[in-house]
This record gives sequence, structure tokens and C-alpha cells, in this order.
Amino acid sequence: MQRKEKNVGASTASKAFKAGQDRFMELINLLPQAVIEIQFDGTLLFANWHSRKLFGYSLDDNVIGKVNVFQHVVPEDRERIADSIGKMILGAKAKPPEITAVRKDGTTFPAIAYANLIITSGTPTGARVIVADISDKKEVEEAYKALVDHSLQGLVIVQDGRFVFVNDFFVRNSGFTREDLLSLPIDDMWQMIHPEDRELVMKMHRNLLTGTLKQAPVIEYRVFVKGIDGLEMHWVSDYGMRIEYRGRPAVQTALVDITERKLSEMAILESERRYRDLAELLPQGVFEADMEGRIIYANRSTLDMFGIVFSDIGQSITIVDTLALKDRDRAERGVRRVLSGEKVMAGEYSCVRRDGTEFPAMILANAIIKDGKPDGIRGVVVDITVRKEMNRKLEESEARYRTLFNSTGTATVLTDEDMKIVLANQNFYRISGYPPDTELKFTDLVHPDDLDFMTDCHRRRRIDPGSVPRSYEFRFRRADGSVRNAFLTVGMIPGTKRSVASIIDITELKQTQEELRKKTFSLEEANSALRVLLKQRDEDKADLEKNILTNLKEVVLPFLDKLKVQNLNPSQMNILAVIEENLKEIMSPFLKNISYNYARLTPREIEILLLVKEGRSTKEISKIIHTSERTIDFQRNSIRKKLGISNSKVNLRTFIMNKEGSL
Repeated sequence: MQRKEKNVGASTASKAFKAGQDRFMELINLLPQAVIEIQFDGTLLFANWHSRKLFGYSLDDNVIGKVNVFQHVVPEDRERIADSIGKMILGAKAKPPEITAVRKDGTTFPAIAYANLIITSGTPTGARVIVADISDKKEVEEAYKALVDHSLQGLVIVQDGRFVFVNDFFVRNSGFTREDLLSLPIDDMWQMIHPEDRELVMKMHRNLLTGTLKQAPVIEYRVFVKGIDGLEMHWVSDYGMRIEYRGRPAVQTALVDITERKLSEMAILESERRYRDLAELLPQGVFEADMEGRIIYANRSTLDMFGIVFSDIGQSITIVDTLALKDRDRAERGVRRVLSGEKVMAGEYSCVRRDGTEFPAMILANAIIKDGKPDGIRGVVVDITVRKEMNRKLEESEARYRTLFNSTGTATVLTDEDMKIVLANQNFYRISGYPPDTELKFTDLVHPDDLDFMTDCHRRRRIDPGSVPRSYEFRFRRADGSVRNAFLTVGMIPGTKRSVASIIDITELKQTQEELRKKTFSLEEANSALRVLLKQRDEDKADLEKNILTNLKEVVLPFLDKLKVQNLNPSQMNILAVIEENLKEIMSPFLKNISYNYARLTPREIEILLLVKEGRSTKEISKIIHTSERTIDFQRNSIRKKLGISNSKVNLRTFIMNKEGSL
């Protein structure tokens, strides 16, 4: 009787264990990652739904025990996988290898394999592997390698225990300002590192600065960053090396946020231990419902997602209650299909929180099988609010970009590295005369005489954008063969080999400029001729004035001076005075240059100066102007002082002749 009770107890425990295993496997099948279990020789022991789909197998394909997983890896990567598993068996830490995986149809894709050991009775018997398709990541790395290198890691330089440099990515992700980080005291800087990891990081810095290490091995540790609600803990991977910064030793560190990866690893490790523990730690919502659709289990993520509490579970809440009215009929049909034998129910639904607010979610579910029959529904709920919002913003951005591109006032084109036009706006087709969506290369639009220059600029711009002009003119060929003058402005799109160019038709402007140039040339010729005539007129006028003045001074005035010393009667003297006064009136316009050049001289001094210039002696001047010789000498000395030659031996007449020349 006692033995029978023991057998019954063992049978019950075995069934409970099997039920737990079944539930664990059901959850694994619902995970959005590819999960497989293998023997050490590569024989497949288990493959969830996503792994079959990833490698090109259907759920009906008999692969368990039939497929060797190593055959789904290119030969050159198999040894690295075996080496990674070998290190795990020895208890060493192994970095998840990146491999090239092979699908059933022979196509390949890049992947990362995260693996840990399957322990049976304390002995490693195989490996459990999560295979992540990184095709999108590889494409992004190839297309935007330079951008990724600088934007997906934080770069800091630490000197004397303080930050001396932090890049934008580090500042943005730390939550602090650059000024706050650079002004942190020594102790506060280390406070950003988790206490349990602080000594590890400080030791690495000491070893680098003392020369014990030239380049430190990669270490992983926890840090605190400033979030919206206070400090948050993140995991980082640290790539440190010793450098010279401003002439002194320092440690340069590249930090990569591995928080998501660490959380995923922790979740996967927990999933290998117990189903419920895993479910509670998963960031996705996990739920179970009975045949009537009542929710009988929900993990913490589900509770938070829907705003419900644990005591609500098992009461009257059904799957349909968590969905918007518009999606309830569709969800009920999906549940019936799963319970009737369909493998997986998957779809996007609008879910409703307890407070009535809605959010978009992706729901994957399948049937809970008990004793070979459906006994309920088990599912995973993923909140895709962020993804939907990102898609919406991306669509809006794309629409704004296209609107701006097409509504700009100039012809605009997007050109590939091989000069193929991949996008053009309506203004381009208008000025080029080509029908929209015509396949064109930019070389089709360039006059043959300009082609070499344009091609060379296109090539050099992709090597060094600053080595070629950003704007220049060229001759533009239209679809009908006509040639127009155009002004081109080109700029590179950062992170790509593509360029964007705007084209302005300046044919009419060039024609106007040419007409203006011709008119300007004609006007300049007329101005030149006029300047020659005016110059000749001024010269003729100056010669005439000079001749009149000379004739009066040398021919007429001397005779008047002689008449003054003759014995003339008063009537004759009056006539002589009138003649002299009239001659002076005639000469006065011609003496303006003398008055201007010798403005400081008195009228009498100017009169004496002119007589000196004529070569008259002091005695002759005295008789002509009826003044004593002593007065004449005094005024001559005054003239020399005012002209700045009082202390010079230069002759006054010679000085005047050299200075005035034409007087």
C-alpha cells in the first residue's frame, strides 16, 4: 500500500514537471526570438516557431534529431561556434560570435548566436542558443558606417580623476549638461559608477596610467544616468586605452550602452530556470486564459500595461475586455481558430487600459494543450506605441520632405555616385523638357565642352567636398537638344555618396548681361572721347590765357610804364590811369592761379612777385610802382619768408619759375 502511494506521488510529480516543461516550451515558442537546443555535436533537439521560420522550415517539417545545426553555418564560422561552446564548458566567458547563417534554401544572412549550457543532473549535455538575425544592422553599418562610429558610443577622456572631454553622445545619454560633467570633483565622478563595480573601473584606470596595461580589456559595468524621474541605472561596455592628452597621460574610454542586451541576457537566463520567473521579468506582456477567454494569469508587464492589479486576475476580466470594440469580433475569431488547431494567432490590435485609454499592441497567442486537447490560450502582448509613433513621424517627415522638394522654386535633383538621377522635382522636368520619371544621368544634361569639368568635380567632391567649388555655371542641354545657360549649386548628403543639386536657368540673365556689357563698352568709348575733348579744351583755354597774360605783361605794360615817366599833362595822366585800370580788369581773371597758389601774399606782394618773375630789378620795380627801393627790398624779404625760402640762397625769380612754370 505504501509502495503504491509512492508510485502515485511520483506519477503526480512527473506529470506536474511535464506540465511545467510544456508551459515553458509554449512560452519559448511565443518569444519573438529564434531559440534552439542542440547537442554538442550539433544535433537539433528543439526549435521554436521563430527559429524554424528564420531558417526556412515549416512547423510540419521533421527536423528534431534529423538536422545538424552546424550545417546551417558557413564552414569558416563553425570552429568559432565550437570554440565558444568549449569555453562555456570550461567555465570561461565567451563573447557571442557573429556568424553567417545558411537557410534551408542555401541563402545566407548575418546573425549573432547567444548560447548557454543545458545542465542535466549537474552535467553539461548540450547548449541552448538564441539566434538573432542582424541583417538590418549590417545594412545600416555598411551604408552609414562613419555615422554609426560616432553616434552609437560615448567618448570620454579622464585625466587626474576628472572628465576633461565628453562627446555629444555621452552628454545626451548621461542626462547631465557638459558643464556639469566637466566640473565634477574627483569623488563625484566615480559616484556615477555602481558601488559594486567602482573598484573594477578605478583599477583599470590605474593600470593604464602606470603602464601595466597599454590597452585595457573590455569590461562591463553599471552606471547611473539622470532620467526624467531621477537617477537610472544602465549597463555599459567600456573600451579603455591610455593616451597623451595635452601633453600628459590620460585614459580615453569608449562607452557603449548595452542595457538592452544585458536585460535580454538576464531575461533569457531566468527563462531557463522557471517559467513564472521568466514571465515576470519579460518586458513583454504574458497572459493565459481559460476556454471561456477569462484571463487566469498575467505577468507584471501585462498588469502595468493594462493598469490592472494582480487581484483582478481570475475574476471576470476576459481577453475581449482588454480590446477596443472595433477589434473584438476579429479577436474572437482568432481565438476560435487557435482553439480549433491553428498553430499561432498573430495580429495588431487596439488594446484598452483600465482607465479607458487605448494603445496599439502586437498579440501572439497559441493554444494551451492538456491531455492532447486545447485547454486555454497563452499569449504575448507587445506595446507598439513607440514604433507606431516613429512610423507616423517618419511618414510625416517623408511627406514634408517631398512637399518641400517639389515646391522649391528651383529645379532640384538627387544624384547617385555614378551620376544617375534618382529623384527630381517638377521644376527640373519643366526646365529640362523631359517627361517625369525618365531615367537620366546628369551627364545627359551637360554640354560636351563642360562634361570633363563636371565629371571631375563630381568625383573629387566625394573625396573632399571642399576641394571643388560649391556653385558654378555650365551649359544645360534640354530634351529637345537646345542649350541653356545654367547656374548649379551642389551639396553632399552627410553619411552617403549622394549629392543634391539645384539648377537655375540664367540664359535670359546672361543675355541681359551681354547687352549691358556692349552698352557699357559703347558708353565708355564715348566717355573716353569726351574726356579727350574736355582735356584739349582746358589745355587750349590755359594756352589762350597764358598768351593774353604774357602779351599784356611783355608788350603792353612796359610801354605804359615808360609813359608814366614822360612829362604828361594831367589830362594825359588821367587817360593813362584809365587805360592801366582797364588792362588790370582784363588781366584779373588770368591771375586767379597766382592768387590761389600764393593766398598768403598781399596784393602789393603779388604785384612785386610778378615783376620779379618778369626779370625786373629792385630799382625798376621802384620806378614802376612809385615806391622806394628800401620798401621793395623789405617786401621781397617778406615774400621769401612766406614762401619758406628766407634762409635759402635760391634766387626768388628762379624759385617762382620752377614752381609755377606756366605763370
